[in-house]
Amino acid sequence: MMRRRGASLQQYRNTLYLIIFGIYLASVTLQTTTFNELIPHRVGILIELATLAALLGLVVCLDTLTPGQIIGEVSLLVLVTVVTLTSGAHYLMPTIMLVIAAREVSFRQIIQVYLGVVGTILLLALVAAEVGLIKNITFATADGLRQSFGVVYTTDFAAHIFYLCAAYLYLLARRFRLVALLPVLFGLAMIYQFTKTMTDVIALLVLISLYLVYIYRRQLRWLRWLRPMIRYSFLMLPLASGLIIGLSNIFNYQDRMLVALNNTLSTRLALGNNALLAYGVKLFGQAPIPINGWGGDRVETFTNGVGGATYFFIDSSFLNMLISYGLLLTLIIIIGMTWFLYQRTRQHDYLLPVIIAAIAISSMFDQHFLEVTYNVFILMLFADLPNYRTAVGPAFDRPVVIRRGRRADESSTGLSGAAVDPDHRPDVNSIR
Repeated sequence: MMRRRGASLQQYRNTLYLIIFGIYLASVTLQTTTFNELIPHRVGILIELATLAALLGLVVCLDTLTPGQIIGEVSLLVLVTVVTLTSGAHYLMPTIMLVIAAREVSFRQIIQVYLGVVGTILLLALVAAEVGLIKNITFATADGLRQSFGVVYTTDFAAHIFYLCAAYLYLLARRFRLVALLPVLFGLAMIYQFTKTMTDVIALLVLISLYLVYIYRRQLRWLRWLRPMIRYSFLMLPLASGLIIGLSNIFNYQDRMLVALNNTLSTRLALGNNALLAYGVKLFGQAPIPINGWGGDRVETFTNGVGGATYFFIDSSFLNMLISYGLLLTLIIIIGMTWFLYQRTRQHDYLLPVIIAAIAISSMFDQHFLEVTYNVFILMLFADLPNYRTAVGPAFDRPVVIRRGRRADESSTGLSGAAVDPDHRPDVNSIR
């Protein structure tokens, strides 16, 4: 009876979390669209404060934590509070609370809520922009017309599509068919054709490639030489962050190779070098850095020849974390997530490391890594993740879901109710 009551309470708590997450996600996603002009700013602030209070209540009242967990979570909250007060990045507090409060919540359900909320809002924004209800910000470039489809900037629309595709592919890993790639390819075509955002085009191509290698790694023998890419994909976060920070740090106009790379990367290395020289790196972050991104409505000031400000924007999530939020929080995030992904690989789960590898490449050149309206995968750290491997079969449609504490051959049903195929035993050594 007590066990049943405990399970019921946990289910109630998880449902509350998903509702809170959905409401907050809707609020911050609307702020990335031009619907934001119709919504008073105070509404977003009130929802943010209510989210913080509700999540704190969930953790304090309904979570049973060990002394070590309490010390760890309180220490993390204190650090994020200090960084928030220093940098003015108020979104960090609800983000870290969403991470902490996701304990024991099904990560698949979190992804489903994310897809439903963000996907619906983006679709509504696209339709509203096309019929003229909200602004559809566009830019005329040498490559053609770039459109934002109701989002505040074209690159933000492209980033939304990239992260939605990542979430969609995560859910499909159990029962994947090649035909399921059609929506992803459509998203890729939209990014390339209408936003001209090469960062997300490349990141999505990397995601598709790694994902297909992950899916078919046991079936196609010629993919065997690519298996190390999957096995060590958990290292992509430190590699990507170290690479973009290192290149920005050593950039100078006397090095022809660095200048050519800088031009290829749309002057991102020069901008990053300027930021490092001008502001340096502090332990706990620093006051908000003034930027001139020329995006959204601000572009009119410059294209009309009125503005005299110089373009300055730190596009890289990793560089922005380091400069704005400080060395300590940056190290905790990069090292902590890398260790978490390494632990997933030890459990023969390579799906999350593969997806995060593509996100890391994207985050080298965009600023959305810590924003849940884009990167919902940061909530994976405390969430309840399925332990499963996929059985090899001609149709590749019979997943073996391994529940915690049980052997694969003892599990008769998966988390989604899929039966185990008795003719196919799981490959215990997932990659050799």
